[in-house]
Amino acid sequence: MTRINDVAAAPCEDGGDRNSECDRAGQSPSMSILFQSHDKALVVIDIPRSLEESQVLPGEDPGRRIVSAEPPAKPYATPEPRNGVEHSPQALSSPGAQLAELMTTAAVQGALQDLASSYPGPFHLARFLGPQPPSISGLPPHPPPHLPPLLPHKAEPLQGSIQDLRETFDTSAPSFDLVVLDPPWPNRSARRRTNKYATVQNLHEMRRLLLHIPIASHLNPDGLVAVWITNKPSIHDFLVSPAGLFAAWGLEVVTEWTWVKVTTSGEPLYDVESAWRKPWEKLIIAKRIGSKKLDSLKPKVIMAVPDVHSRKPNLRGLFQDIIGEGFVGLEVFARNLTAGWWGWGDQVLHFQQAEHWSSIDNV
Repeated sequence: MTRINDVAAAPCEDGGDRNSECDRAGQSPSMSILFQSHDKALVVIDIPRSLEESQVLPGEDPGRRIVSAEPPAKPYATPEPRNGVEHSPQALSSPGAQLAELMTTAAVQGALQDLASSYPGPFHLARFLGPQPPSISGLPPHPPPHLPPLLPHKAEPLQGSIQDLRETFDTSAPSFDLVVLDPPWPNRSARRRTNKYATVQNLHEMRRLLLHIPIASHLNPDGLVAVWITNKPSIHDFLVSPAGLFAAWGLEVVTEWTWVKVTTSGEPLYDVESAWRKPWEKLIIAKRIGSKKLDSLKPKVIMAVPDVHSRKPNLRGLFQDIIGEGFVGLEVFARNLTAGWWGWGDQVLHFQQAEHWSSIDNV
């Protein structure tokens, strides 16, 4: 039975009404932003609301709610393997990856301490809860004709593989201010192994796949590329090493953002000190080599309660503060669309199917 859980909207940082006081304080008017530090280095965001806002252009009313999952109330147990910490991925990784992991751990611990002293919650907004539609693995390759997808305004979907649609993309796509990628990293999860990208079994094959994307010819001179990565150290090296993917694309790292997965009370879902499972995913942000415009872009810690299939927060609002309103974005390996953006991938219409949404009138 569909229902709405009862967490109220968050107050502003200073206790005022969100739609007035937050705006006057220079904070984001987005309702998905529940808290933002003055330097914007620490953010609490509601994932379902960010996805709802992404369905319309900035400032417009979404008019519908996305079907969400029950938010986790308690941290998950983190069993450690029998062979010990000395055989963990972090212990066997490169010095650079180990240093990056230590820096992330310190940043997350500091952010949790800062949040505990400055923000009492809530950590998510009321969710529209209901039975979940079939998983990605059970979907047909194309949506059935009796369930037309709900397309956001000015969204441009390219439904198909990188290999099949590369030429179409190259001849029809504009230049982008932001390119976001969420690649199906090897062994990412069972839901990824069942789709067409299951042939990507290792990072060598992943490199060949990603190099099919003509990033250089479709990124504005001062544009940004942001790549979601798992906590496997070899993936970090795959991107940022001197011979890594960013170098092949003519890019250099600017900064890293960290999405920390928390419970309804703001606790990390896993022990931060665990050697085997971390409560975060990282977004590595890069720019063209030699571009100076965004050298000052700083690290950010994003706290968010997970949702269905570990859906990530939509990033349009967070990058709008950096790039400016109305910028043109592209999301590759997308599973939903964003108004005004291009989306490319085999599953780009997955969360646009009607069964994932309900009209505000029905809530």
